[in-house]
Amino acid sequence: MKAHQVDQALRQKFIEEGERLVFWNDPESDFVEYVASGLPKELEAVTILDVGEKGGLTTKLLLEREDATGQFLLYSTEALPPTDADWLLDIRVYSAKFHADVASIWLQELGLSGLYLRDHLKARAVFLGNQDRRKKLKRLIASSDDEIAIDLKMMAVLAGSEVASLFAILSALCHGHMQEGRVDLSEPPKAMGIFDKMGLSKRFWEFVQQEFAYTQETPSLAALLRSLFVSEFMHQKGGDRIDALAHFELPPEGRQNAVVCLTQWRDSSVKAASYDATAVAVASELKVSEQFAELPLEDLTDVFTFWEAELRVVSELKTQVLEEAQAIDAQAIASLATERKAGHWLSGPGCDQPERRSAGDAYDAIVAAAELFALRAKQQHGLSFESPEKLLSAYRDELYRFDQLYRRFCVKANTAQGQGWDLLKTLAKEVEDVYDQGFLQPLGLEWSRLLDDGFLDGWKLPDMPGQQNFYADNIRPHLEGSDRKRAYVIISDAFRYEAASELSEALNGRYRMNAKLSAMLGVLPSYTALGMASLLPHEGLTYNDRGDVLVDGKSVAGTELRSKQLATVDGMACQAKDLRVMKLEEAREFTQGKRVIYIYHNVIDARGDSASTESETFAAVNDCIGELVELVQFCVNKLNAATVWVTADHGFLFQHEAPDVTDRSALTHKPKQAVKVNKRYVIGPSLGVVREAHRGYLSVTADAEGEMEFWVPRGANRFHFTGGARFVHGGAMPQEVVVPLVTVSQLRGKKKAGSRSEKVSVQVLGTNHKITTPKHRFELIQTEAVSERRKAITLKAAIYDGSQAVTSVETVIFDSESDSIDDRKRTIGLTLSTGEYDKSKPYRLVLRDAETDAEVQSVPVVIDRSFDDF
Repeated sequence: MKAHQVDQALRQKFIEEGERLVFWNDPESDFVEYVASGLPKELEAVTILDVGEKGGLTTKLLLEREDATGQFLLYSTEALPPTDADWLLDIRVYSAKFHADVASIWLQELGLSGLYLRDHLKARAVFLGNQDRRKKLKRLIASSDDEIAIDLKMMAVLAGSEVASLFAILSALCHGHMQEGRVDLSEPPKAMGIFDKMGLSKRFWEFVQQEFAYTQETPSLAALLRSLFVSEFMHQKGGDRIDALAHFELPPEGRQNAVVCLTQWRDSSVKAASYDATAVAVASELKVSEQFAELPLEDLTDVFTFWEAELRVVSELKTQVLEEAQAIDAQAIASLATERKAGHWLSGPGCDQPERRSAGDAYDAIVAAAELFALRAKQQHGLSFESPEKLLSAYRDELYRFDQLYRRFCVKANTAQGQGWDLLKTLAKEVEDVYDQGFLQPLGLEWSRLLDDGFLDGWKLPDMPGQQNFYADNIRPHLEGSDRKRAYVIISDAFRYEAASELSEALNGRYRMNAKLSAMLGVLPSYTALGMASLLPHEGLTYNDRGDVLVDGKSVAGTELRSKQLATVDGMACQAKDLRVMKLEEAREFTQGKRVIYIYHNVIDARGDSASTESETFAAVNDCIGELVELVQFCVNKLNAATVWVTADHGFLFQHEAPDVTDRSALTHKPKQAVKVNKRYVIGPSLGVVREAHRGYLSVTADAEGEMEFWVPRGANRFHFTGGARFVHGGAMPQEVVVPLVTVSQLRGKKKAGSRSEKVSVQVLGTNHKITTPKHRFELIQTEAVSERRKAITLKAAIYDGSQAVTSVETVIFDSESDSIDDRKRTIGLTLSTGEYDKSKPYRLVLRDAETDAEVQSVPVVIDRSFDDF
């Protein structure tokens, strides 16, 4: 034993632990010279006292009467005296003992209280001989630890685990074995070899047998992992067992802990990547994908062990949607998809990988398809309406969802198929047929009938004001209330009603904002020049001989000319792309002194109205919604706008599949007097009547002065296919002429305080929770319905002993929009790890927000398990 090690051990006793009296018996006289040379300088206040030389009674009087506060090292070369002859027995009881052999030094350094552990520490000399390992071990050691606990903590140090449990050590072993995102099961981790060198291998496998009932004549980590993963998979899977995998299952008494171990491993933000790599390696070895190939959906809804389960569930769910399209339960489909998306592979670490993102997109596409089919089934009476007012009201209130769901499906399916998810192709064909033949074409036929019945001769509705009256109906009354009021108007080119519905929902989820969606009857033909002109303040609209729209006799083609027109009402016009990049002071100075600010935004039309980019139309809609949210926030938060109006010049029609010749209403002749000719409209004086088109007067449909007429094709047809043909506008279909108006108000006072968006609250039902079985179910309730300002929440639930989970970690989603309490209840089943539990000890059921890891609720739980039953 080196002198500096003794110095260090004595410093710990007298300085770090603050002991006054330390007894040191050295019957072999190994340290006589050390004691004779004196203690290190830091211990100069400590007096060395030779008990044998001084005598027991004299020493006792000195320590308790003559110097009752001083520090003493009571050294003796004699053996410890018998109890009945020990004058210092009572003093020894409250004083510290010191031993100078290496095992004793380690014992003291680690803070262990059991002297009987010295022989065990000597047996672990290879491990303890390294100072860095001893420091790491000390952070884990408790003074009452025995040999088994010490060995477990040594393994934790060697494996690189911060937690000394077999579950954590296993995940750490695999995590350290991962190379470039892969785990090689053919080679054991290096740490396993170190276990062997340190004499810990036997103990490791004893732990494994105890926790998992795993017994092999020649055990290996790879074989253990196969058994763990198969056992959890079998636990989660419904239906019959799989014969080809059954021999990998652990005995019944070990499966419970396999479930707990793997769920906790998946739940680790640090080590989840090694779970993924290990699961992939095990699945590859066992050819799991082949075993999944014939499994029905109901067997896999709760399986999260392997990524291959996700692929199979997507495939089976798609098949179910196709088979049940005529009488589908869209809510059940959506609930299952939500649960899958909240699971490990699609919401845990690594979920941003392209293949996993595509799986999430595939689920979203399937849900959109299911909801589209359910909406189609709801229209059992067909698309038949008594009047134009009834049809457009139905579109405004519900039928717009066909367009919205079709768009959502196309966006998500395109993204998924971009990663090779060809399994959605059959669903995409059915969606296309349902949207086109089940909605668009019947709607077009019915709308054409109503137009033929005379609606084009009036083009007015009592509850849907004309687009050309926008300024007079909304902006002028607003400004008349006060000279200090300002009006901010955002006009987004080709922003149709169904997208505005999503915009309203998004804005209503923002702090201090309230958005109301309404509709205007758009001018006809529904094209940009006319739509933009109609939204400006004006006394009258006219056309010149070239077919240009004039506002109060002047051209308003372009931002600069529109700004001149707005100047007549102390206003201005600008482009959104310019305003968005301005800093706060710059934007305020830019709009200073203006009462009316028109902001022109062009995302959808810019990409849709070009043959080279029209395929991106639906993606552009998503981008458009995001940019409009930012623009409104900019106006409210930076420019202090009290009210912002968001509207459009027109809507559009778009189908993923390009139209064929049957979608074409080819004109037999082009009138010489036509001044504007487009795929969806012809404008000119004295056009006359043709059977291929509806004929109307701009004086009726846009209040434009003069005798200018127009033709628009019937239904969703095109006059010709030059350039892009999938994205069109200009015609009279509801998608083109039901123009959205989103009125956004800045909330103040109490309304402002109540506008914060929060996640719904969840409570655990019942009291006095007692667990007496290996798996226990808890009932939870979502206390309020999901709404625009009450968002869904995903929780992770487990029972904890202090900071350590003693059950599986399960995920549960609360996203119900129902007003019924019963619909908002959820049940979770937690699997308890085997072992001894103290029924008088307070365990906790903890609910954590899966997004933030913040604790949402904690309730006391009693675990009363007198025996394990399997």
